[in-house]
Amino acid sequence: MKTALIVSTFPPYKGGMGNSAYEIAKILGVQSETVVFTTLYPSASSAIASVARDDNFTVERLKPTWKIGNGAVLLKLWKKLKEFDVIYLHYPFYGTAEIVWLYKILHPKTRLVIHFHMDTPNLAWRAKILSWPLLFVKNNLMKQADKIISASLDYVAHSSIREIWKKYPAKFVEISFGVHLDKFHVLPHDIPELQNLREKYGIGEKDRVVMFLGGLDEAHRFKGVEVLLQTAAIIKQQVSSIKYLICGDGNLRSKYEKLAEEAEIKKQIIFAGWVPDEELILYYNLADIFVLPSVDKSEAFGMVLLEAMACGIPVMASDLPGVRGVFEHGVQGFVVNPGSARYLRLKLEEYLKYPQKRWKMGRAARELAEKKYDWKKIGEEYKTKILNFK
Repeated sequence: MKTALIVSTFPPYKGGMGNSAYEIAKILGVQSETVVFTTLYPSASSAIASVARDDNFTVERLKPTWKIGNGAVLLKLWKKLKEFDVIYLHYPFYGTAEIVWLYKILHPKTRLVIHFHMDTPNLAWRAKILSWPLLFVKNNLMKQADKIISASLDYVAHSSIREIWKKYPAKFVEISFGVHLDKFHVLPHDIPELQNLREKYGIGEKDRVVMFLGGLDEAHRFKGVEVLLQTAAIIKQQVSSIKYLICGDGNLRSKYEKLAEEAEIKKQIIFAGWVPDEELILYYNLADIFVLPSVDKSEAFGMVLLEAMACGIPVMASDLPGVRGVFEHGVQGFVVNPGSARYLRLKLEEYLKYPQKRWKMGRAARELAEKKYDWKKIGEEYKTKILNFK
């Protein structure tokens, strides 16, 4: 069996969809000859570039006919699909999902699996242009699918495809994302590597660290960095011993740095830039709490929450469909009102006041990661629910 996995972004591009597609490609590659089709990475120059890795799948980066943001029209994909038995589309992929839709109509025997990641309610106007054609075919695309996967049926129930879910519930399968427990785990607090990081960023022994990890670009504006900065400005008046470790980069970083300067919280905000994958475990273990203050339904899950919890770090995330089901409120962390800096401040202050609560939540976070989110267990779900479906 041959599987074509189609996704708008893929490593080395930083993002949850691409990272999850990478892990799923490894799972599919165990039982199926798998080829990942994606767009050219910005630094690539060849028309079609292959990524050489010690993986059980191959990657073809197709030169798009037209590209806006993370959307792209991959006309070259059409001929290539004829070689495959299964198409696995990571949705949304504006400009290319339409190609898959038409191909499935004309080749109904080709099995179609759609991984529904999220809606995109607040696209930039240029990206909306590329998304318009899909508005007319999206429902039919979902009907054409043999299976539709989502990390959260709670999210699906509040999404743009909720009517499809109600009408064709048997199509839908809930399979969570996962985390590698051997890669992300609890470290002793006194190891030299953590001490070096504290010295690098000027973090004192009494400082509490609030961590964020995500893209600082237009495509990830929904992550709520502005809300976090507003929260920091409010808390500054009561608590000065907090450092906000913002990991990530993008074209909005300079704007966020300016906002921090204008709010007179520059000394408390650490813009760390992109962190190499092998160093992420250190940054998570440096934190007292991890926050994901996303503002709308563009956030559907939050794989970074799993990584933080695997490192024994309590989490705080917005009360949004999908996201709120990742952990239990009051046990591994807190859900907060999306877009509310004042509510986020109240919960942060409440949390940071009680060290024993932090430690208890941290232990519960690691236990949840081990019980529910181990990629090895998730892989078994794919084998039983997806790889063997007829």
